[in-house]
Amino acid sequence: MLIQGQVGAPQAQSIPAGTTPPIRQGQLGDVIVSEVHGRYYETNYRGALFSTFINALTVASTHASPIAAGTGTAIIGIYNPAGSGKNVSIVRVQQATTSGTPGGPLLWNTIPNPQNITASFAAAYSNFNLAQQGSVTRIFNNTALTASTAGVAFRTAGGAAAVAATGVILTYSEEYAGDLLVTPGSMIGLAATAAGTSHVISCFVEWEEIPI
Repeated sequence: MLIQGQVGAPQAQSIPAGTTPPIRQGQLGDVIVSEVHGRYYETNYRGALFSTFINALTVASTHASPIAAGTGTAIIGIYNPAGSGKNVSIVRVQQATTSGTPGGPLLWNTIPNPQNITASFAAAYSNFNLAQQGSVTRIFNNTALTASTAGVAFRTAGGAAAVAATGVILTYSEEYAGDLLVTPGSMIGLAATAAGTSHVISCFVEWEEIPI
């Protein structure tokens, strides 16, 4: 199949609906692409964007990395069950320290053999209709991961250093570019470097679910 384009704008005026103009290309043969809507509009409108949130959590030693087997607690835990047919691609992590002294930045842990966890789980929110439906994931937020295997720290998730919060909320946001996938049968959890002192934090994680 041959697809041809045209260097420069196809014409000087707006193109009427229902026509088939050539694809626009640049001087190097590159295809010119514009974001007509926000970057995640199409993914969200098609019902593939999901998120979860934990509000005003007081970080404890049980949240520290590596997440302990059986008794450890993920600040936010995302499990993609085997056979889901979807890859979970993390889009964004946001966090806000509202008071206290952090033990340091957050860390991502991977949780081996998550199928053995017997703790109750919640459903993620659809960013499209703001309902807890449609996601393949199981969410373990601030939940002791009973019968789990110990977590393994594998990358930082950013956040405040071990300094006391001041008069402003310490916020941090990191956007991923497809380099953090939770494949079927895998689980990741946010953990703290350490409990800190009266550290109160809120966290938000957003992801896309992509058919394999």
